[in-house]
Amino acid sequence: MENAVDLMYNIGKANIITTLNLLKGYWAIPMEEHSKDYTSFKAHRAQYRFNVLPFGLKNAAATFQRVMNNSLKEFSEFVRAYIDDIAIYSADIGTHLKHLDCVFTKLDELGFTINTKKCSFVKNQIKYLGHIIGSGKHLPDPDKVKVMRKLEAPRTKTQLRSLLGLMNYYRNYIPKYADIAHPLTALTKKRAPEIFEWKEIHQTVFQDLKDKLSKTPELYTPTLEKPFIIHSDASQVGIGACLSQECDGKQHPICYASQKLTPAEQHWPTIDREAYAIV
Repeated sequence: MENAVDLMYNIGKANIITTLNLLKGYWAIPMEEHSKDYTSFKAHRAQYRFNVLPFGLKNAAATFQRVMNNSLKEFSEFVRAYIDDIAIYSADIGTHLKHLDCVFTKLDELGFTINTKKCSFVKNQIKYLGHIIGSGKHLPDPDKVKVMRKLEAPRTKTQLRSLLGLMNYYRNYIPKYADIAHPLTALTKKRAPEIFEWKEIHQTVFQDLKDKLSKTPELYTPTLEKPFIIHSDASQVGIGACLSQECDGKQHPICYASQKLTPAEQHWPTIDREAYAIV
């Protein structure tokens, strides 16, 4: 699979973006003859098997991703595919139209069909993998954040782990996330009970994380030709850092990073913990 962060940075730096969604893309990939029997199923009248790649197979997504990567590799400078979602990105509208023509021609040759209802054409910013990206910036998808703000407080360790997993997806937008979430992550330890006591401090942290998600600043897509700036800090329980770059005399944040310290690391001297944040 393509790395989601790499996709976001590569696509998000462009000024013009189009996203395409393939209609039943799996069915455009024929099965090898010796593999067809493994897809057989029995109905009330007869037994059938797939001649094309069906949904639900263990390796179906990876197989489809490999096919897309090989099919579009000649356009790798301006096209990226994440399973059946294809993004075409360009610096200007004239170049973008040429890129679209190349991709449409290739998809037609391969027998793929586009689902126009799920496509987005010639946009400055698009929704992509839970983010809004484009024009050198990105931020969390407001629709996703709206849903998270309506979440109720968890009552079991399983529910809390699910909640933290969801929030972790957007932790790069929240400075010192590990420090803030520490009271909640402490409830997920192996020896912690499945049903815990939800105290006032947990509710405060829970609400604070939801508030910070709804007020996250726009992050900028990195420019490799410019120098990077790292700001780091450390507390007793965690470390944090901000990666940024300077543009027009102003520093723009690219990513926030944080990590909870182990019990042994918490006993390090302050200078060691702050140096560790840089590493």
